[in-house]
Amino acid sequence: MRCLLIIALLLPVRIAMATDTLLLESPHKKLCAKLFTEQGALTYQLQAGKQWVILPSRMGIRVNNKTSGAHVQQISISRREIIRETNPTRLNAAAAIHEGIAYTISIKENNSSYTIACRMFDNGCAFRYIIDGTEDKHVQGEFTSFTVPASSGVWYFERNNSWKLQSYAGLWQHTSISQLSTISEQGPIQGKPLVIELPQKKYAVITEAALYNYSGMRLKASANGGLQVNFTEGDTGFVAKGKLVTPWRTILYADNLNALVNNHVIENLNPRPDSRLFADITYIKPGKSVWSWITRDEHYMEPAEEARFIDAAATLGFEYTLLDEGWETKWPRKWEQLKTLCQDAAKKGVHIWVWKNSKEIRDSAQRDTFLDSVALAGAVGIKTDFMNSEAQPLIAFEEGLLKATAARKLMVNFHGCQAPTGESKTYPNEMTREGIRGMELNIMKEPIPAWHNAALPFTRFLCGHGDYTPGFFSNRGPTTNTHQLALLYIFNSPFQCIAENPVTLLNNDTYKPILPLLKTLPVTWDETIVLPGSDIGRMAAFARRKGHDWYVAVINGTDSAASFILQPSFLDKKTKYTATLITDTPDGNAFASASPKISAKYYGKIVIPATGGLVLKLAAHNDESN
Repeated sequence: MRCLLIIALLLPVRIAMATDTLLLESPHKKLCAKLFTEQGALTYQLQAGKQWVILPSRMGIRVNNKTSGAHVQQISISRREIIRETNPTRLNAAAAIHEGIAYTISIKENNSSYTIACRMFDNGCAFRYIIDGTEDKHVQGEFTSFTVPASSGVWYFERNNSWKLQSYAGLWQHTSISQLSTISEQGPIQGKPLVIELPQKKYAVITEAALYNYSGMRLKASANGGLQVNFTEGDTGFVAKGKLVTPWRTILYADNLNALVNNHVIENLNPRPDSRLFADITYIKPGKSVWSWITRDEHYMEPAEEARFIDAAATLGFEYTLLDEGWETKWPRKWEQLKTLCQDAAKKGVHIWVWKNSKEIRDSAQRDTFLDSVALAGAVGIKTDFMNSEAQPLIAFEEGLLKATAARKLMVNFHGCQAPTGESKTYPNEMTREGIRGMELNIMKEPIPAWHNAALPFTRFLCGHGDYTPGFFSNRGPTTNTHQLALLYIFNSPFQCIAENPVTLLNNDTYKPILPLLKTLPVTWDETIVLPGSDIGRMAAFARRKGHDWYVAVINGTDSAASFILQPSFLDKKTKYTATLITDTPDGNAFASASPKISAKYYGKIVIPATGGLVLKLAAHNDESN
């Protein structure tokens, strides 16, 4: 249920001369932005109290050979709205609180006018350019920049080849902001988000929200701590149809890691779903999926083999199976076979997703014909792959596919794509997307290190869900089995596609201790707390609640044993819990299970081995909690 309250306070139009400064404050004045001009150039800055978040930085855009933001004559606030609302979410909680102040800023420049929309939150700031007119807009670049304090550190993703900014599948690493322009052999251009470690352990994130009818934002670093908006298309630019409304240039702010992870600004900046397109959302169902591609053998994609996966999914209580690349080419009568498999699976409570190369459905007529056949066969979702770009035509393809699938009541998983920008709020049939370095790299002889996993919850996952395909026990790389198990509880994905062969999970005694956990694994959460001890790239420790039950998951990202202090003060003091604790055996190859007595008053130290993990389920069982 959505609770909505919006109070709009309209201020009289005020014309401020170029020497004036506009002060834009967040609801409780925690963040303050200033908009002003320097020799006619539109400039902004952002502070949290005395802490600089963004030093004075340029704003502006070039459209149809006309530069906006270089010779500003007048600026004014023409509208101010206070926004208070609560929306449903699938990211770390059941509801997202949206409390902010929306400013509409009128700009006059060279006998023309345009608008900048700004949103101020206590935990973030965002702005975007709005240029009216029905004619096509040739966007030739932005002057938008972000100047970060010189003493800051920055987390960025790295992949030392041309795929870096095509697939966003890089390892998350740390450097100083002054070195960011030279740290990568691929050049100074970085993908989003960039996570900034400000002085005194405060955090900022530079990214974008609501990417529609535009090209994806990249960031070009300079030696002075500056970050300049950059596009895939380069100097040639791209064409946006009709009225130009750019994505939100977004800056998140947090005092600590818990506040960072629980920031909902990105999704709050996206529009609500179209009430007609999503009049019926009963088909949108989060769940767990089995997957045959990553553990494939000589029987891969044989109907009998896929039927075995479906049977295993049913035994595990998983809702889905994913038919990946090859189902169309390996089945002579593919639609007939798919329909039969869908019907047989549905009888067992399992439903089918199918893979499709995006290059084969970029033409809208071909797309619609394919989607009609998928829906007619009884499949419930599509995984599309190999966009390999965030150029404007590919962003348009993604939005077009989300609309076309919604019209047919199909869910979507994007692969070979950029990180999310909150579009799953507007199109809730997007259940997950890649744009992440996940477990499939382990079969490409690029095994994922533990420190990358320990960085992901505080970097890439800040943008939204990610199809990392966790739980690859049999090919886990330099991590332990319990580390892999913990990823299932730490990484957000409403379509949680688990890498391990489900038949192996059921038939190998190694996995008996964790089968009850896998069968009851939630894929969305009602509450999330980042626990003390968490440190980007070193340790990720989360407590999550689903209903009345709590789960604690911890991963060690280092090559040395680490101590974790368990103090579950978040537990309800009146409720009794049954605990299931999974830790690593000394060799890291198996699971150790225990049932300690744990309450809100518990205090204990647990040693987590190098690259290891911990999972604790606390099941509420007294009458009050049921």
